[in-house]
Amino acid sequence: MKKVLNVLIMLMSLFAYAQSVPKLLGMADELYQNDRYLDAIEFYEKVVGMDKTNQQARFRLAQCYNRTLQYDKAKSTFLNLSNTLNHEYRARSLYSYANLLKQESRFEEADSIYFFLISVPDAEPYLVELSRKQREGCQLALRQEKADRGFSISFMEDINSDFHDFGAVLNPSSDHLVLATTRNLPGVQYEGSQYEGLLPDLASFERRNNNRWRMSSSEQRFSDLNTQWAEGSGSFTGDGRTFYFSSCRGESGADCGIMVSYLEGENWSEPVLLNDYINEPNSENKHPSISVTGDTLFFVSNRIGGNGGSDIWMSLKGLEKESWTPAINMGAVINSPENEITPYYSSAYECLLFASDGHVGYGGFDLYAAKGESFFEPEIYNLGDPFNSTWDDTYFAISDTVGFLSSNRVDHELLNIYSFSVNNEKLFLSLLISGESLIDSRLVSKFRDIQSLDLVTFRVEDYAGYDLFEPIRPSKPKPKILEDVVSGELGEIKFEHLYFDYASATLRPESQVALQELGLQLGDRSFESIDILAYTDSIGSDSANLLLSNNRGNSAKDFLVSLGIDSSRINVLPRGEIPSKDSDHWYKRILKRRVEVIIKSSESIDLPLAKTYILRQSMSLQELAGKIGVDFNELKKWNGNQEGKLAAGSTIRLVESGDAERPIKLLVDETDLSLFEKQAKDQG
Repeated sequence: MKKVLNVLIMLMSLFAYAQSVPKLLGMADELYQNDRYLDAIEFYEKVVGMDKTNQQARFRLAQCYNRTLQYDKAKSTFLNLSNTLNHEYRARSLYSYANLLKQESRFEEADSIYFFLISVPDAEPYLVELSRKQREGCQLALRQEKADRGFSISFMEDINSDFHDFGAVLNPSSDHLVLATTRNLPGVQYEGSQYEGLLPDLASFERRNNNRWRMSSSEQRFSDLNTQWAEGSGSFTGDGRTFYFSSCRGESGADCGIMVSYLEGENWSEPVLLNDYINEPNSENKHPSISVTGDTLFFVSNRIGGNGGSDIWMSLKGLEKESWTPAINMGAVINSPENEITPYYSSAYECLLFASDGHVGYGGFDLYAAKGESFFEPEIYNLGDPFNSTWDDTYFAISDTVGFLSSNRVDHELLNIYSFSVNNEKLFLSLLISGESLIDSRLVSKFRDIQSLDLVTFRVEDYAGYDLFEPIRPSKPKPKILEDVVSGELGEIKFEHLYFDYASATLRPESQVALQELGLQLGDRSFESIDILAYTDSIGSDSANLLLSNNRGNSAKDFLVSLGIDSSRINVLPRGEIPSKDSDHWYKRILKRRVEVIIKSSESIDLPLAKTYILRQSMSLQELAGKIGVDFNELKKWNGNQEGKLAAGSTIRLVESGDAERPIKLLVDETDLSLFEKQAKDQG
């Protein structure tokens, strides 16, 4: 009887275990996906204690430790995952562990792990690319450790507190210093769920006679702009009478949008949310930086159509008040697959400064400058010591003769504000990113062609095999299905581009075929939503192009709805004209007249995609089939039954296996126009 009782107890324990692990894991995952990392830790720790083979839970636990600044626990957990073979989180754990070593200035150890990670067979391409950049950052830091560059920054003792203080800017008209802080201010503040303490609010300071700072009196107090949620950093126009700032609603300080307030007498007006071109629905929008003239707004967003993580975007003001135009992504040289945040545009030097954890740097977030004739192919400079450390350095801004930045370099936890003197902004930034003492901070080691070799300061022997001399622009390798899909979170799956005729919003036959195939592939599969990004070429006014792109997006949406897909799950995102730094050739205009279809799903969906080519000569589908050796009936199936001659510039879909080569005289691949561009230039 006793033996039977022991067996029953054992079975009941096993049943309770089987029931509790999935339940705990579900609760942990929900908290994790809502950025409630402190709360999620408790549940992940229980799951890992009960099921030591659950590598996803261990990886997310490590991420939670890291994002709540518990670095020792994060490092230990990542290291254990790295030493466990044959699981999908090993490469990402290696990378995260190396990053934490780099933060501790253990550059040689970190460098060796990045070097090993590059050779790991199952490492995602974007991790390999980031590891190469991180290796360059290690070498950069080692060379500049003992360099005295003649710059200094000061810890602002009378401003900083025992809480987070960040994002300081001066109002040019009143000399009030405005910043974001998590200290306990008058009014209601909710507690944050990522770090210990309150959600941040805006606070203003005024200068005393002894040149020290104190909390502002009733004059121009910014407390009226605060809510119980999170208010973040801001930016003033040149006259100091308009203030743009971030406001985030939600328990984790998420759901961020950009607001504007005006100085009316001595009070700031009720904040107003900027339009949908700035605050695009279903995206986080924050960290505004307004030009001195008030007509150009730079900001940060994780909206669809970026390069990964948070990107920096730009918008121009229309003729009417706050009538902002569709936002433009700042391009793949500035925006990396990781995160770019806290932009500051220097009108004096025509230079964009920002923080990033995806460029060559010392560790954590570093500060960078982008300077060049075009924002789409600038030189990128690491600002170097003392502006950058191995920890997080962010919120660079200059206000007249003083500059500010925010960093957690002291205790590796709290963000504090630092200041530095600026006699002349243009001269200061010019000296900061040029000159022999700063040449090592110029990030051109693998981003420029061989003609720029005289500007390259990274030693060639350090980067043998790093494609140093390959004449290509910076690439952003990312997997077709992002890593979040693999880990069970909501990810993005990109479908084919759909092209349109000039000034037309009518779906072409081959685009209809492509959408029909997409509808069949989705079938009864579970997916969250479909985003349709719609574009035009550069011909026409901004307002006309925006309307045309909207019509093109709705044409694709209407077709998908006709296939039985729920209209409420399809979002049309008109983008208007696609900006370009290149000369505007006719074939490039063809490729700009398009929509992009992106499926958001928590599960992997394998979509067999056709390749699209530009037809260079007028001919029928039957003639083309004969010239390229493809069955005519198959070609019709891929492109619709198009009769008669197709005009030069038509787009053709080909479903191919392997790396089929097509004659450049007939067809040009949409993804590789370099040879075609060279031939076009040679022909005048």
